[in-house]
Amino acid sequence: MFYNPIRKMVYKFISYLKFLIKSTNQHGVHSPFVYNFVTKGLYTKSSKSPLIKKYTRLKTLSNKELKLLSKIIAYFNVDEIFFQNNLSNLQLNKLYEQELVFLNDSKQLQLVSLSTHFFIVVQSIYKDKESYTTWLNYLEKTENIVTIDTFTYGIIFFRPEQAKEHFIIRV
Repeated sequence: MFYNPIRKMVYKFISYLKFLIKSTNQHGVHSPFVYNFVTKGLYTKSSKSPLIKKYTRLKTLSNKELKLLSKIIAYFNVDEIFFQNNLSNLQLNKLYEQELVFLNDSKQLQLVSLSTHFFIVVQSIYKDKESYTTWLNYLEKTENIVTIDTFTYGIIFFRPEQAKEHFIIRV
């Protein structure tokens, strides 16, 4: 009965230790796009986004998750957040300049076709081994992407003008 939750906790703990060993800060980033995002977005003082209060689904996030998501939203001036249940609207809705797709699990990545019009934030990529494997498989198979692993979130940008890169950033 307690085996599965304990196993997940141990997996997450070991994953976090591996993350800390592999991760870097802004000094290990050689992409101007990612460097600016990290220094002017992720490493800024907390900024509250009114967009966070608009979505009741985000109330289940921890304070750390909310702070990080607020910084992401503020840096990219996100106009709209789409969740996994309304992804069909994503292709039709071109009213906003920048949209964020928020996925609770990396297993939902196959539902999204990439566009420069939006970027994807994936929660719980380290939830369990299956979620992390799905995340890694997506990164391996998908072209023209820049990805950032913050342990809290995985962030995916479709950037045809940039070489495929993956960054592991401590926040």
